[in-house]
Parts: sequence; C-alpha cells; structure tokens
Amino acid sequence: MRAVSYIRQSKKREDDSASSPEAQRTKCEALITAKGWDNAGHFADVGKSGWDPGVVRPAFEEMMAAVRAGHVDAVVVFSLSRLTRQGALEAMLINNELAKHGVLLVSVEEPYLDTSTPMGVAIFGLIAALAQQESDMKSAYITATKETLRAAGSHVSGMSPFGFQSTREARGELVVVKLIPDPTEAPVVRDIVAWATDGVSASSIARKLNESGVPTKAADMIARVTARRARGKSDPLERTAWTSSTVLRILRNPDLAGYAAERKNGKRVILRDESGAPLVSHEPIIAADDWWRLQDVLDGRTPVVTKTARSVPSLLGGAGMLFCGVCGSVMVTDRRGGKIDLYRCNRAQSGAVPGHGGLAIDMGTTDDVVTRAVWSRLTAMDPEDPADVAWLDEAARRFAAQEDTSERLAELAAARAELEHVREALRTLYADRQAGLYSGDVGTAMFRESVERLTAHESRTAARVDELGTADAGTVAIPAEWVDPGEDLIGPGLPWANWALAERREFLAFFVDRVTVAKSIGRGRNANTEQRITVHWAEAPA
Repeated sequence: MRAVSYIRQSKKREDDSASSPEAQRTKCEALITAKGWDNAGHFADVGKSGWDPGVVRPAFEEMMAAVRAGHVDAVVVFSLSRLTRQGALEAMLINNELAKHGVLLVSVEEPYLDTSTPMGVAIFGLIAALAQQESDMKSAYITATKETLRAAGSHVSGMSPFGFQSTREARGELVVVKLIPDPTEAPVVRDIVAWATDGVSASSIARKLNESGVPTKAADMIARVTARRARGKSDPLERTAWTSSTVLRILRNPDLAGYAAERKNGKRVILRDESGAPLVSHEPIIAADDWWRLQDVLDGRTPVVTKTARSVPSLLGGAGMLFCGVCGSVMVTDRRGGKIDLYRCNRAQSGAVPGHGGLAIDMGTTDDVVTRAVWSRLTAMDPEDPADVAWLDEAARRFAAQEDTSERLAELAAARAELEHVREALRTLYADRQAGLYSGDVGTAMFRESVERLTAHESRTAARVDELGTADAGTVAIPAEWVDPGEDLIGPGLPWANWALAERREFLAFFVDRVTVAKSIGRGRNANTEQRITVHWAEAPA
C-alpha cells in the first residue's frame, strides 16, 4: 500500500499544539508505519484556509494529481477538518474522487472513519458537517470580536502601518491595540507627505528613499524575525526596496490623520461612527487638514506640478486641466526623439477606446493658444455682456478663495474633501452590492443601514460646505494688470513673463475649467492644430 500524508493549517506557526504542522505530519507518518504501509510522500498546505473556496491549495492539487495518475493507494490526514472545512458536500466530493481511483481515506483522529460501508459514509458526512459548523462559528466570533475592537478604536489589521508602533491599552473589559507615532519612522512619513504635497511623484519618492537607505516596514520586520531565528548570528540581510505602490499605500492611509481605519478591497478606508462621521482613534502623524489636502493632490484636484525624473515641464500636462476630446481621458506630456514635446491622450495607445487611434498635439502651440485665449478675452471684456460679467465674477471668487488664508477656508477645504470621500464610500458600497457582497436578508439589512448612515453624513457635510462657501470672505478684486496688460499679451515685462510655472497654472485655473483637444484632420503642415483646441471657460459651481 502506497500511502501519502496530507496536512493543512491556516496560520503559519509552529508550536507544541496537536494541530501544528509538525505534529500532524509526525502522527500521520506514525499511522502509516503502524499499518505497515509504504510512505509514498508528504503534502502540506501551511497558511491555507480550508474554508475559503477561493483559496488555491497547491499541495492538495499536487496530491490529487498523484491520485489520478495511480501513484497513491491511501491518503492519511490528521483529521477530516484538515482536508476541508467547507461542509459535508465538499468532503463527499473529495472522497468520491478518491474512491473512483481506489484510494482509501484514513484519519488519525477519527479511526472509526470507514467510507467503505453505509454507516461509515453517514459518519463521514456528520464529521464534515461538524467541521464546517466549527469553522463558521470561529469565523463569526473572530469577525464580531474585530468589529468590537474597531469600534473601541483598536488597530486590528496585522502589524502597525509604517510610521507607527503599537502599544496595548486596557479600556474597560477590552484590551485594545493603540497606534502611536514611531520616533524613527514618523519623521520619514512627514517627509514623504511634504514631497507628495509639493508634487513629487510616488516613484521619485521611492527612488529617493532607496538611495537614502531608509528601510521599509517589511525590511525591519524581516530583520527582527531573522535575528530571532539566527539566535544572535549577524548574517547580512537583504533589504526590501521601496516602490511607488508602497509610497502610495502610506499616503492613502487614514491612520496618518488619526482616523480609525479598516481594510476593504485591499485598501485601508476610514471607519465611521453611527452618524457616518470618521472615528478618531489615535495620535496622528499629520494634521487632518493636511491629510485631506494630500488626497486632493493625489486625486489630481489641485494645480500642483507633478515632478518626476522623466517628466517634461509643461503648463497644462499634469494640472488636471487638459483632456482628450474623444474619450475624455487626461492628456499627459510626451517627448519624441528627445526634441519634440507633445501632449498625448493617456488612453490613446491602450486600445481601450475603439477607433480612438493616436491623439497627440504640439505642446508649445497648445500652451500658446490657451494662454492667448485667456489674455485676449480679459482685454476685450465687455461690462455690458452678462456672460463676461459672470465669468469675471467666478474668476474673482476663485482668486478671493486663494487669497483667503483664514480658518474658514481651511475648514471649507477639509469639508469639501470629506464630502468627496463620503460620496466615494457610497459608490464603493453600491459597487460591493452589485458584486454580490451583501446577499441574503442579513446582507440587505447591513447594506441599507450603511447607506442610511453615509447618506445622512453626506447631507450634513454638504450643508456645512454650503454654509462655509457662502460665508462672506471679503471683497477681493483681481489685479488691474490682468485686464490691461498692454498690446503684447505675454511679452517681456508683463506679469506672465515673470511668473513661475505653478503661478501660471494657478492663473489659468481662475479663468478656465478645462481644455479639450479634438482629433487631427490633417498631418504635419496640413494639421489643423490650433482649431483642435477648445477652451471651456470657468463657470460657477452648481
């Protein structure tokens, strides 16, 4: 009899418990020896759930392949729960597959398990059902415990995020894990936030951290674990490199602002109270206003100039203002042959839009057309034209908002950012329901409760935005030289010629909402470059 042993454990740990991988293997092999069978191999899935149907168990699949190939006569498991926790049906299907190839299933913990008789099959199904029930109860208990700890402001999602260290604190009958800024990592986080807010790209930040030799959280953890296992040996350790995704994960983390967070769809999102407001659970590394402002920068809602090692400095590229007139995607900078600077559609070459084709336009011509269009309309303002008056009023309002550095404006910016994030949470909620994550009566009730809570918070936040937005910020007139620049609109000596790139972007943002570029009709000298550009003037928000 050629017998193989199979073990499984959900957590990667080795201890003295009866269910540890080494203990399972030892007892399985002892049973094979006691029966006088030949030990034909060992298969182990450690860190693999037996409950989740979406989890792939490589060792199990390899063992079943050996069964189908006729290399196995018996499969020995420590207990039926190690084979599967998905219930009697799944266990029966596995046993039927084994029986079809003449393979016995033997359990160390359940010696009475004999699927060759009707009674044995009945016992088999009962044990499988009990294993599923145990798993379901354990899962429900863990989920309920985590929810209770989250509501108390505890960190429950693995190791502490970069920038923090964890400490245990008693709160009533609960012991919660509290995050506090790490004295070594927190200053690094503040530098990362400052660079990102200043427009430095995530990839450039990652490169800077790697060049400076700053260790990642994973590298620090690996170092401690390796040192513990080496028992004092000082072998050289391989560093885990910073990547753009690592940097973005830190910048997007609500923990930075002191908010309680939970992991959802692979991301950490803000945990909210019954009213829908964010829960504050620990000491922040940066102020909440700075974190909301950072999210605006990352989402492209500010005129911050993005700085990368390969980027082409441009007036409109990366400012959230220039868009493809065919698909609506943002236009990005491109340099061909090291000489010609262009704007091109970010999706044109991906094939995502049928019939889109390549869409690019000369950068210098585009910048010049847009700039002259704004200055020309300013100098030709007709005070009797309602459209011109409304346009100038909106530009003055935006200019006044920029000049207003009061606490009111800071609160308004934070409220607007919070409103956008609440709406994003609602969109995610509806998307999750479409994906089937809120099925059944319980799921429907949870979905309805979440929608009501977030909708109520959205209504309160929107009302606060309206209140702050209509508050009197004082009358601020735009500079006189803007409406009377002289004959040469952008020549030497005029304000435009002396402004930095960021100042020029801010100026255009007062008067222009967006610029769209249509497909070219001709090529080369016959291209209708200037006619492809459409300036959409600033309008007051609805």
